[in-house]
Amino acid sequence: MPIVDAQVHAWSSGESTGHHRRSPITRDVLDAEMTRAGVDRVVLVPPLWDPHGNAYSVELAQAAPDRFAVMGLLKPGDDPAALRDLPGMLGLRCLFNTPERLAPLLEGRFDRVWPVAEDLGLAVALLIPGSLQLVNGIAGRHPSLKIIVDHLAVPRGATGPEAFEHLPQLLALAAHPNVHVKAAGVGDYALDPYPFSSLDKVLRQVCDAFGPERIVWASDLSRLHHPYRRCVTHLPEALPWLPDTDLELIMGGNICRLLDWH
Repeated sequence: MPIVDAQVHAWSSGESTGHHRRSPITRDVLDAEMTRAGVDRVVLVPPLWDPHGNAYSVELAQAAPDRFAVMGLLKPGDDPAALRDLPGMLGLRCLFNTPERLAPLLEGRFDRVWPVAEDLGLAVALLIPGSLQLVNGIAGRHPSLKIIVDHLAVPRGATGPEAFEHLPQLLALAAHPNVHVKAAGVGDYALDPYPFSSLDKVLRQVCDAFGPERIVWASDLSRLHHPYRRCVTHLPEALPWLPDTDLELIMGGNICRLLDWH
């Protein structure tokens, strides 16, 4: 099946922060990794630590639009319509995963973003662990806004049972048909080795709630603690009851549809 990775950070210089690999993931590095793992396309999500912002990802997408697309980083005050005009920019991503990054959302500084993205048909990924009640409000007020909840809303660094203490709140968002979830490198949340069978029950609950048409697979390659290829094969092995057509949606079809990436 075609494999489309919905989240990879690429950058050309400088050193990453936090739990990500330190050396840059350049075009050459990414091409080699994709070939070894059997990945056909990648959605580039510019990292905060890149001093050039969205520029490098846009450069790659412009050079190879059939291989790379961009969900650009949207900061407070940015114009989503202006970002959408950049080559290869097919979606947006907003970071609300720390008190400092969440504050502008609570202050209403993103209120003008949602109707613009809704009118433009832009998918918006939200990194917002611990504040899923805010997603509930946004989704309810903007029913045509295509929302992706990043990382299954798992808090940074959480593993084992504590990684999914918020699961009831996440599953409740399935009541909004415009809300999708991104299962990014979920094996890193497990304490057991591949195939991470401790996560099977959680993944079954997510699949039952959202359905395969609202789950997006991703690797978040720069923070993976296991081989890229195992990240590719994990969900198909963890969801063996799904027909191939549903797996194709999860492993690439859904993100291409959300981004209108043909």
